[in-house]
Amino acid sequence: MNKNPMQHIARILLISFYALILLKIPYVYAQCSALSEEKMQQAALWSGKPVFGNTYKVQNWYVQDGDSLSLANGHRLRLGQINTTEMASKGRPEQAYAQQGKHQLKQKLQQQAAIYLQLLPEIKDHYGRWLVKLYDGAGSPTEAFLVAQGLAYVISMNGQGAEDCLWQQEEVARGQGLGIWQAPISRVHEAAMLNLNQGGFMRMGGAVTDISESQHHWYIGLGGQVAVKIPKDVLATSRFRINTAKQLEQWIGQTVNVRGWLAWRKLSKKQRQKGFKAGVMSIYHLHMLEQTPSVSDN
Repeated sequence: MNKNPMQHIARILLISFYALILLKIPYVYAQCSALSEEKMQQAALWSGKPVFGNTYKVQNWYVQDGDSLSLANGHRLRLGQINTTEMASKGRPEQAYAQQGKHQLKQKLQQQAAIYLQLLPEIKDHYGRWLVKLYDGAGSPTEAFLVAQGLAYVISMNGQGAEDCLWQQEEVARGQGLGIWQAPISRVHEAAMLNLNQGGFMRMGGAVTDISESQHHWYIGLGGQVAVKIPKDVLATSRFRINTAKQLEQWIGQTVNVRGWLAWRKLSKKQRQKGFKAGVMSIYHLHMLEQTPSVSDN
């Protein structure tokens, strides 16, 4: 018995539609792993002398903002794979969605007997805060909770990098225009137009204008007084396999977009004459490069 051609075509289209949905599910709905029941049961109480790789239980805490907590013993924790916008401080106004980030983190952790954490490889930041992956009382990752709502940027602060699931969840939140992704604060700043009154965490970009180096770092100039600082070993071991200035000069004229903390330094007359940049954004993982140039194999 012959099938109706139109029915056959409709069936193929329907199968194709569902196949596309199934292909997207692992990406769109990527979930960061929860802490196992066994890990939670074996977790040691926080002692102030934690060991990397162990899981710890904390029973008293205070949420300071969307990405940091303080503990009863005076120790401070920093969620090391995300960055939320800043609360008002030292005369600086509150940034968009800062209050929402703090509120959501507080809501998630409140009325729980304990929360759990694991140290990240670099242990502490320059403020002396312990860098951690944080889980609520049920073992659910809190970073993923905030990223999925568009209340946090994902950051990779070391060679290990943030988990892939966080970057995937950020892209979904960004595509849906949630939270920070609908606010002007998340726009990509033109690097060449930035000045010393504009610093801190941001997204910035521009065409590469020049390349310079120190013993261990590359400096990628983006026009004006701003450069991106990248460890040489990061580029050497990346897919770019860049080991020489000549290789990196292929980036000149091409666009680079990056996220991180822009810091301004005071330059001496000699440094200015040598072309040093006053504004430097240091990154330690290529995850922080949102747009990278193409490089030939030659």
